Amino acid sequence: MGETVVTVIGTVVSELSRRELSSGVSVTSFWMRSTERRRDSGSGAWVDGRQLAVRVSCWRALAESVHGSLGKGDPVIVTGRLYTGDAEVGGQSRAVPELEAFAMGPNLSRCSALVRRSGPGAAGVSEAAVTRENRVAAP
Repeated sequence: MGETVVTVIGTVVSELSRRELSSGVSVTSFWMRSTERRRDSGSGAWVDGRQLAVRVSCWRALAESVHGSLGKGDPVIVTGRLYTGDAEVGGQSRAVPELEAFAMGPNLSRCSALVRRSGPGAAGVSEAAVTRENRVAAP
């Protein structure tokens, strides 16, 4: 059976919504937009091109990390399974692109981040992150 796995680079354009299912599983969802940048052949200037808006859903541990780390306006890179979902808009059913995220993080070409490891054996902020922070903060 086929699946469409993609990586989308863009910006979080909505507030993050976190919910816990009756099974105890956490889900965080939000909308993101990816905007193509291209050089205008006439003026030579960089301009916005086509856009993709997609609803992103994160499950379990990723849902917790995303909800605690990212917010509206943040630049992100998301890898996951792309599919078409259904949404009701104005009483009509519409097809909506959805991305079930496998992995996600801040786009470090557009922001900076302090890494905090999670999971077994994690002890808060990594030694490397502390070193990077000190190096950046030093005059």
